[in-house]
Amino acid sequence: MPPRMPETYRVLVYDELDSTMDEARRQIAQGVAAPFWIIAARQTRGRGRRNRVWTSSAGNLFCTLVLNPETTVAEAAKLSFLTALSVGESLDQFTRNPLRIRFKWPNDVLLDGAKVAGVLLEAESHPAGPLVWLSIGIGVNLAHYPENTEWPATSLAASGIESPHPHAVLEALAARFAHWLERWRREGFAPVKTAWLDRAARVGEKIEVRLDKETLHGIFSTLDDSGALVLTGPDGAIRLVSAGDVFFSKD
Repeated sequence: MPPRMPETYRVLVYDELDSTMDEARRQIAQGVAAPFWIIAARQTRGRGRRNRVWTSSAGNLFCTLVLNPETTVAEAAKLSFLTALSVGESLDQFTRNPLRIRFKWPNDVLLDGAKVAGVLLEAESHPAGPLVWLSIGIGVNLAHYPENTEWPATSLAASGIESPHPHAVLEALAARFAHWLERWRREGFAPVKTAWLDRAARVGEKIEVRLDKETLHGIFSTLDDSGALVLTGPDGAIRLVSAGDVFFSKD
C-alpha cells in the first residue's frame, strides 16, 4: 500500500531512482500538477546541499515534495525551516522524546547532537515574478547512516530506536508539513520561526560559520525575519548570514 497522504496531496512510489529530486524535475516537465510527493526505496545518485553526495542505503527515507507556492524565491526559502520543523515533529512520534531532536541552521535535523536528516530546496522562477515550482528534498537516516562525514551522523536505529518503515515516516511527515504549510499561509513566517528557535541547537552559544571565502566566529543570537542567522561577533558587531555551514565550538 502507498503511504497515506493529506487531502489534495498525491504520492508517487518507486523502488529505485537516480534521485527523487531528479524525478521531480521529470514529473514537472511532463506537466504533473503539484502538490505531490515522490518516495524511493533506493537512490543511485542522491545529493544534498552544494551537490554533496547523499548516501542512499535502503531502509532510509528518500523523498521530495513538489509545490507551487505562488510566492517569491526569498519567501519560499523560509520553507526550509518549516520542513525541518515538520521532520522533527514527525520523528518525535518515534523517539517519544522531543528533547532528543534539535535543529541546526539552516536546514539540518539532529538526533542526540548528530545529523539524522537534511533538507534540499530547488526551484524555478519567472524572471520578475513568482516561482514556477518548488521541490523540497528530504533524507532521513532511519536504518543506516554514513560514516566519516564532516559533521557526525546517526540514524534512528543507531540511537536505540526501532527503525520504522519509510512509508510510516513519510505519512507522519506529510501530515505535519500540511499543517505547518497551512499555518504559514495564514500567519506568515513568525510562528514557524518561533517553533524552530524553540528547538534550535546552540542558540545563545558560540558557533563557527564557514562561508566560501571566510570563517566567522560568534554567538548564535537568533534568526531574523528572512531566516538569516544573526551572529554576534566577539566585538559585539552583528552580522547576518544567509548561507553557510555551522559548526559548534568546543570551548
